Amino acid sequence: MTGRLICLLVFAPFLLFGQRRLDHSLNSEWRFAADPIKVGEQEKWQDTTFPSGNFDKVTVPHCFSTDPRYFFYTGAAWYFKQFEAAAPVANDHVFLRFDAVFYRSKVWLNGVLLGTHEGGYTPFEFDITTLLKNRNTLVVQADNSWDTTTIPGAKTTVPYSGANHRQFYPWINYGGITRKVSLVTRPATFISNTKILATPDLVKDNAAIRIKAFVRNNGTAPVTEKVNAVVARSTVRFKPQEIKLGPGAEATVELTGVIPAHEVALWHPDAPNLYTATISCGRDTIQKKFGIRKVEVSGTRLLVNGEPIKMGGCNRPLDYPGYGSLDPQAVLEKDLSMIKSGGMELSRISHYPVSEELLDWADEHGLMIIEEAGNWQMTPKQMNDTMMRRKFQSQLAEMMERDWNHPSVIAYSVGNEFQSHTDAGKAWVRDMSAFVKSLDNSRLITFASMLVFQDFIKKPEDEASQYVDFVSANIYGNHLHALQHVHSLYPDKPIYVSEFGIRTDAVKSEDDRVAYLRKAMQAFRQCDYLVGASVWTFNDYFSRFPGTNPNGYRPWGLVEPDRSPRDMYKVWQEEFAPATIELTRKDGGRASIRITARNDFPAYTLKGYTLKCNGVDHQLRTLRPGESMELDIALAGGLADIALLKPGGFTIMQKTLK
Repeated sequence: MTGRLICLLVFAPFLLFGQRRLDHSLNSEWRFAADPIKVGEQEKWQDTTFPSGNFDKVTVPHCFSTDPRYFFYTGAAWYFKQFEAAAPVANDHVFLRFDAVFYRSKVWLNGVLLGTHEGGYTPFEFDITTLLKNRNTLVVQADNSWDTTTIPGAKTTVPYSGANHRQFYPWINYGGITRKVSLVTRPATFISNTKILATPDLVKDNAAIRIKAFVRNNGTAPVTEKVNAVVARSTVRFKPQEIKLGPGAEATVELTGVIPAHEVALWHPDAPNLYTATISCGRDTIQKKFGIRKVEVSGTRLLVNGEPIKMGGCNRPLDYPGYGSLDPQAVLEKDLSMIKSGGMELSRISHYPVSEELLDWADEHGLMIIEEAGNWQMTPKQMNDTMMRRKFQSQLAEMMERDWNHPSVIAYSVGNEFQSHTDAGKAWVRDMSAFVKSLDNSRLITFASMLVFQDFIKKPEDEASQYVDFVSANIYGNHLHALQHVHSLYPDKPIYVSEFGIRTDAVKSEDDRVAYLRKAMQAFRQCDYLVGASVWTFNDYFSRFPGTNPNGYRPWGLVEPDRSPRDMYKVWQEEFAPATIELTRKDGGRASIRITARNDFPAYTLKGYTLKCNGVDHQLRTLRPGESMELDIALAGGLADIALLKPGGFTIMQKTLK
């Protein structure tokens, strides 16, 4: 599992999969310069003697696209950092970690080229032990330009896309060192990654747990070590496994056990229970969080821990005024809280790998994520190209191997809106699905199709959705007919609407958007095989794509760029709520309120919910889809101000009953 990189020079970077042994942050102040005519390497900017001290100061993480001095700059740019470091003790090794650099990067330390990386959203690292000095010069070249060989990128010439459209992709190429940089110290023999699979037995109520440890020996001598693990809050015991590794070798060890039934707390969007495993190998110890849950499809149903679930969702382009693709914790938490409160809990959330911080929040608060890597409208020529396939597989593998312990990640998508009816499109989905399963067969597989619902798709073999676990479709009108057509093709598969919505400037008023939404929801509620629907989009986003507004935004959002909610957000919140609430009787100062768990869409069991009425909390009993209960409540001035709260305190519906 060492470096799936497009080009490796001098030192091969080892991909980093969520390690938290951060010894020293290299964030804060760096020097920076744009290099539009690409003279940097020729003029030896990478050398330790190069005088970068008069260059501009920036703070890393840094998005040069939103820095007013380089606003929307596209091309090569350079970052320079001086730092001090003590010599590693014993046989420890020091690694230089980048959480993300968009898009192509070259890295030098003390004048030596460490290597290159391609792909703008996933981490990579280099072993810098032999190059480290008391005072060090770190130089990074970041290039955010794109062409027909980058992912994302432009299209090759095709008859179905105009000359202006095919040169762009619809989100901004926010360039720079956009996520954290740090030094990580590990023993010479260390755990490079872990893969934890905890599967509940829904009859016996216990859970089988398998922990796979990927161990590497970066030392110069053979080693023999023992690998073991413990799980907090559990008495499960593992038999330690011995591993022998030669210099530079790597191997995997698997530990297995059973968590007793009385110690099992399942992970669910409404009960996001987490465990912590501590895995050790010699002097190296790491901790990883995981959840116990079972996600599967059965016919047209999506089951979570054996129970069917249908939920709303959203797409969140990574874009915020002044930050671009940076994702400060305050912005991230605000967005995800609004998403959770809006009932958007089953989301194809982005066209590219999201940050680990987003997935950590999703794990802890209960969001289900369909992760996607890269392929946005690649052409048949690109999908047939061996180099492009390898690049995609590299970026996909980096995402999966970083994220496969997150219980919030329930599925992988192998692309969006490509020509899935062509031989190239079908071969892509077939082959990439097999590639995904070779790395992680514990998740479902899908892709977002813009063609599967078209009338010219006559039989399952006509389109690539034949190879996925559930069909995802981007549908922007005539929803019922489209869904019925897809169901006729794949009557035994669940269907997920991976995109639907309407722009603010495509209608005369917000009321028209509301009417569009309600009509779509009426269609969704007639389709028992529909398991989710993901709005395009949660927020407005900057774009260069043709058809963008003169202010630079594509205004699809439920919220404005600064996250001010539009009227649509509140209506969406009510439509995506899993229950209906009505006043059934009013008698003087009291009234009866009926709460019914939806049986159409969304639909899932409500457990641990609270109805707040005129400031008084009423705990609801468990309600399965279609079940109701009534509450006798006191009115205030003849009114009932109510709020429906999910477990965790998220308010998912507010209204006044008269």
